[in-house]
Amino acid sequence: MYRMIRRRAAAPLIAGLLLTTAPALQAADGGPCDRDCLQGLMDQYLAALVVHDPSRLPVTRGVKFTENTNRMALGDGLWQTIDGLGTFKLYIEDPATQQAAFYGTVKENGATALLNVRLKERGRRLSEIETYVVREQTGIHGTFDALVKADPIWDEPVPPAERSSRQALIHDANQYFEGIVHGDGDIVPFARDCVRIENGQQTAPTPASASRPSMSTQAQFNTKMFNYIHEIDHRRFLLVDPERGIVYVTATFEHPGNIDTPLRRGAGGALNPKSLGSYPNTTGIIETFKIRGGKIHHIFAYVTLLPYRQQPGW
Repeated sequence: MYRMIRRRAAAPLIAGLLLTTAPALQAADGGPCDRDCLQGLMDQYLAALVVHDPSRLPVTRGVKFTENTNRMALGDGLWQTIDGLGTFKLYIEDPATQQAAFYGTVKENGATALLNVRLKERGRRLSEIETYVVREQTGIHGTFDALVKADPIWDEPVPPAERSSRQALIHDANQYFEGIVHGDGDIVPFARDCVRIENGQQTAPTPASASRPSMSTQAQFNTKMFNYIHEIDHRRFLLVDPERGIVYVTATFEHPGNIDTPLRRGAGGALNPKSLGSYPNTTGIIETFKIRGGKIHHIFAYVTLLPYRQQPGW
């Protein structure tokens, strides 16, 4: 029997979130959980989280819950410290695998943090709950408060003529990671207008600076500036949505701390001890790709610092 932690204090009602009657978890025709059903299940999870009450959730007997790769009792971690949800909400659904994912912002003890949730449904109950909470202390970089409303591009269906199969979508997303490891942007199917947002901050394309020209995502890879990322492990292609051209992936970027790249150095070429390339560490990556016509057009990611060689917990 799983263990559940409850907290007696309840947070205020969050606008737009139903805290009383949860949305129906069954599709209208009684069949498998469809998009609306999966999003309703996610909203039910968020509603229970805000009021610190996991007993509101329908879960399987062996439900597995993790926060930042660590397995813990359902009701621990953010369940005890959340103040409320922010306005940023990005939903992803994969009815074929009965999974839903969510990117959002939260207030935790007065501070803004980033929340990512993946749920797996089985028999109208939650069997897997995987969460990441990115706090300012472990967020590496980002502008958390810039995340106010999700770009509608993520909800837009891809025209049928430009859709790819599930296998092709996974291949294209994996090439992104291969391009980082090999320092080769030419092997990645980037669209010319590809935009990458990490922790609310646009990290590609980058504007020109005094020391570096403007660079696209492809050009960044070709500079080999990311060579301090020695390995990309535990690549898990968890949700795939051919209709919307979306692939949702988690992975770990391994930084051994002994590989010299320009990103390790500050002004004048001196080593920057705060750089991720200057000491052994791992970053947990929760990355989603928007692919149309076989090209990656948008990348959205949450990034959080983890102990070196941390396992994903799954």
